[in-house]
Amino acid sequence: MKRSPLPTLAILFIILLTLPSLAAWAEGGRNAPALTPTVTATPITNAISLQVKASEDDTSVRLLTKENLNTWVYIRNGTSETAYVNGVRFQNVQIPPGSRILEARLSLFYSGWHRNLPVKLVIQAEATDSARSYANDYPLVSERALTASQLAWSISEAPAEASWFEFPDIAAVVQEVTDRPGWQSGNALSLVIQSDESNPLNYYFDARSYDFGSAFAPKLEIVYETNEPVPTSTPTATPTPTITPTPEPGRLAIEQALTLPCNARYEGDTQTWDNNVSTYTACRPVWPETGPEAVYRLDVPFDNTDIHLQIFPHNPAQDLDIFLLTGAYPENCLRGADASLLQRHLDAGTYYVAVDGYNGAAGAFTLVSNCTVNFENDLYLPMMTR
Repeated sequence: MKRSPLPTLAILFIILLTLPSLAAWAEGGRNAPALTPTVTATPITNAISLQVKASEDDTSVRLLTKENLNTWVYIRNGTSETAYVNGVRFQNVQIPPGSRILEARLSLFYSGWHRNLPVKLVIQAEATDSARSYANDYPLVSERALTASQLAWSISEAPAEASWFEFPDIAAVVQEVTDRPGWQSGNALSLVIQSDESNPLNYYFDARSYDFGSAFAPKLEIVYETNEPVPTSTPTATPTPTITPTPEPGRLAIEQALTLPCNARYEGDTQTWDNNVSTYTACRPVWPETGPEAVYRLDVPFDNTDIHLQIFPHNPAQDLDIFLLTGAYPENCLRGADASLLQRHLDAGTYYVAVDGYNGAAGAFTLVSNCTVNFENDLYLPMMTR
């Protein structure tokens, strides 16, 4: 038996019921949010320049005697009477975790001395999140864990006299440290240079350490890539300049004198000072000291004190001299010397030290002061008896 078709009225009723649902579906399709494509951050390339900042941040360890030469003025690379292991530590390395190291180059200042070539070296990094200094109460650099990454370098030609020389790229060595789970921006990084096992005796060369002068301390240049912007420092307000007295020809500018403590090391540069005194009449009347003079105040607290002052020009071609005075005028000069000045049995009081340039010389220098008090009688405590 055949079914009869639905009446026309019923079909119309069904269509009316479904129309609202179809409209809602169409409206929802039009208002549905569009898919946002994923944006890949463009890598940012940054470069940082680092330099050793303290005496205990570079060292040479003499393996035969296990001696930690962290105050030595040289870094010995290679093997003399024994092999040497050197450490150079860089503080506050601002490299974010996850960065890609593109290039890393260590530079040392050649001291001008070598014995036999080639010198065969191996450079690695200390395998730690943040390296400690080479103070005597810490493990010797020769006893610390090192990275698996390393660079072997055979130096067959002496660097130019008194100049910086650069190691080959050690990006992979630095990368192994910054890839450590505990690495954080601002940690310290230590590089270790040691004589290769195949390096013969008396094949070595010396570079200058921080203790020779901070300007000659080892340097490290790193270029790295990161997906995160590196924060910039908030600019600080420029202080209002201090008004200084007008320099007086023939008189040291002692009002501008910097404090020089006993038993201290000071980095200076005469090029930032005025030329007020040309002849120190009371001590070196025939020396033409026509360069600018840096002036320091030295306070001696005890009578009968010996003062030893040494000057180390950073450029040996600049002939810098040193003078000890009791006042601002050339006739107050007690003694003048070319490089090393010793004045014995000074009374307690205030003295002035001038670093001046012979025949107009000027430049950067390291100034070292040493004070020794000579007591007339040994100190003692009276013995107590019952």
